[in-house]
Amino acid sequence: MATAVPAVESGLLPEVSNSWRARIFGVSWLSYFSYYFTRKNFAAVKSSLNLSPANLQWVDFAYLVGYMVGQFANGALGEIFGPRILVSSGMLISAALTVMFAMADSITSQILIAYIAISAVNGIAQSSGWTGNARLMASWFSTKQRGQIMGAWSTCYQAGGLAATLVAGQLLHLGTWRVMYLCMAAWVAMIGIIYWFTMRNIPEDRGFAPPDPIAIRSATTKQADQRAARRAIFSNPMTYSFGACYFCMKLMRYGFLGWLPFYLHAKFGYGKAESLTMSIAFDLGGIPFAILAGQIADRLLGGRRVLVACSAAFVLFGALLAYRTFAANGTAIHFALLMAVGACLFACDSLISGAAAQDLGGPDAAGLACGVVNGIGSAGAVVQALGLVALAEAYGWDGVFQVFQWTAVVAGVVLLPFIRVRPVVRGLVNVPVAVAAESNKR
Repeated sequence: MATAVPAVESGLLPEVSNSWRARIFGVSWLSYFSYYFTRKNFAAVKSSLNLSPANLQWVDFAYLVGYMVGQFANGALGEIFGPRILVSSGMLISAALTVMFAMADSITSQILIAYIAISAVNGIAQSSGWTGNARLMASWFSTKQRGQIMGAWSTCYQAGGLAATLVAGQLLHLGTWRVMYLCMAAWVAMIGIIYWFTMRNIPEDRGFAPPDPIAIRSATTKQADQRAARRAIFSNPMTYSFGACYFCMKLMRYGFLGWLPFYLHAKFGYGKAESLTMSIAFDLGGIPFAILAGQIADRLLGGRRVLVACSAAFVLFGALLAYRTFAANGTAIHFALLMAVGACLFACDSLISGAAAQDLGGPDAAGLACGVVNGIGSAGAVVQALGLVALAEAYGWDGVFQVFQWTAVVAGVVLLPFIRVRPVVRGLVNVPVAVAAESNKR
C-alpha cells in the first residue's frame, strides 16, 4: 500500500508577502540595534560616576553575568511565550532599569550595590534581544536564505554599538549623564512598544504559510516534536562546539570593545579622541564582512555556514599576527589592519551565533539553540572581564594579542568536525542540521 502524503501547510496558505518580510526584518533589526542604547551607555559615563576602576569592573561583571544567565533562560522562555512578548518586555524592562540607574543616588545611599544589582538585572533583560529576534527570524525566513538574511541582519549589533556610542557622546555634550540615560531609555521603550504592535511570532499568525514546507501536525504531535527538538539541543555535540567557538569570539570581541581605545592610547600614544575614532575601524570592518560571509555560505557553498565560520577563525589568526607586526607603520595601515581583524571576527561571530545556531535548533527549537550557544559564548565575555587586565599587567598588551591569536585558532579547531554540515530541506520536512550532518557523512 502506498504511504499517504500529508497535507503541507505551505500548500494551504499563501506565501509571506514582501511587505511583511520587510516589516519583520526592519523592525527586528531596529529593535536589536536599539538594545545597545541601554547597553553601551554605561561605558560612556564611567568617568562621571566617582567610582574606582575596581568598582566599575564589578558593575561590568554583574551585567555580563546577568547577560550570560539570561541567554539560557530567555532561550527557553522565547520558545514558550514567543519573541513578541519576550523582546517587547525585555526592551521595556531594560528602559525602566536605565531610569532606575540614573535615579539610584536619590533612592539609596548604597549606590554601588544599587548599580551592581540594576546592571545584573539589566543584563538579563538585554539577553532577551538576541534569542527572541533569532527565533523570530528563523520563523519568517527560509532555511536556504538564512545565511544571507542573518548576515545582513546581524549588522544591527555592529551598527547599534557605533550609533549608541556616538549618540551618547552628543547627549553628554548637551546635558548631564542622567539626561543621556533618560533619553536612551525613552528611545528603547518607544521601540519596544512599536515591536509589540507591529510584530507577529510566526507567519501563520497573519495567515501566511511557513517559509519552509512543513507537514501539517496536530497540536499534540507539534508539542511532542518541540519537546524532542529541545532535548536534542543538549545532547548534540554541535551545540557545545558552537558554544566553545562563540566563547572564543566573545572573549576577543568584548576585549576589543572594552579596551581598544585605552590600548590605542597607552600603546601607540593616540589622544583620547583619536583613540575613539581609530577604534571604530574594528566595527566598520565587521559590517560588510558579516554580510559577505552569509552570501558566501549560501550562494557558493550550499549553506555550509560552519565551513565559512571556521575559515574566518583561522584567517583571524593571520589578521591578528599582521596587526601585531605592522600596526605601528602608520595610521592608515593601522586602521586597515583593525578593519581586517574586525572583518574576520564578525564573519565567524555572526554566522555561529545566528544562522548556524538557528540551523542547529531547526524549526522547533531555534530560539533555544541560539540561547544556549550564546549563553556558553557569553561566559567568554565574563572571563575577559575578570582576566584581561591582569593578563595585560603581567605580560603586556602584546601578550594579550598573542592570547587572542591562539584563541582564534581554538575557535577554528572546535568547528573542524562539522565543516561539512549544512541544513537541508527535503520534500515536506525541514531537516534539522544534525540530521543533515549524518547524511553528509555518507
